[in-house]
Amino acid sequence: MTNKKDKKNQVLLMVLIPIAIIFLGYLFSKDPGKNNGQSPKGASSIYSIWLTEAEVAPTKKDGNQWDVDGTAPDLSAMVIWKDQIVLNTVTSNDSLIARWDPIAISVGDVIQGEVSTSTVKRIARIRAEKGEKFSIGLFDEDIVSRDYVGGWEIETTELRPGTYELNSKGTLNRLIISVTQDDNLIVPDRNIKLKGATYLEEPTELMLETVKRWANQAKESVKELGSNVGEKIEEIGEQVEEQRNRLENAIKETSKKTEDKIREMLDSLRNK
Repeated sequence: MTNKKDKKNQVLLMVLIPIAIIFLGYLFSKDPGKNNGQSPKGASSIYSIWLTEAEVAPTKKDGNQWDVDGTAPDLSAMVIWKDQIVLNTVTSNDSLIARWDPIAISVGDVIQGEVSTSTVKRIARIRAEKGEKFSIGLFDEDIVSRDYVGGWEIETTELRPGTYELNSKGTLNRLIISVTQDDNLIVPDRNIKLKGATYLEEPTELMLETVKRWANQAKESVKELGSNVGEKIEEIGEQVEEQRNRLENAIKETSKKTEDKIREMLDSLRNK
């Protein structure tokens, strides 16, 4: 009698275990966030986003060279969310393949005295909300203008920590985005495909307005610089010198935070 009961229990377990595994797999597929230590899908979560790499076509959309001297474009990008620019990258000069880091310093930051641990981070913070999108625009930067190259519009609810690669047949051939959570700069080794992403052949209205404003500011700056070149160059030199120590301290502080975070993660793995 006992043997029959044991056999019955064994058969029952053999049936229930696969069902349980399938059910758990279903739960994780419906809510991948729990499996990765993230917030559940649909919940309001804040993500840190930065552009890692962009590859553009060898010529402009009209077939012309990027620059009159035959050099490759000077690429920069902006990220827009809720009708606000939340990220401006530094410029990658003479590049068909541009690369950016989450920590970068521009000459403008130094000149304007804006170097700090927050300004050196080239990261956009975006909240994932149903029905909300963010857009990315890539530009070829010249002295007094920026020509639109291409861009993408993406659903915020699709964001998860990992790496995203977007490809198109447009002038912006390829774009790679890195996404993390909680201001962490360590990207999980996970490649994610985006379903709700649309290629932007033309810039959004805000991108266009911003580029026009920058062009006007650049023209005024060129005029002002031309009126007294020597004085301006001397002034810039003094500003750069004043910011040197501040810049070095910002880099050290940022590096230490990253180093501490890596050490914390390694300690956590050892204790498991």
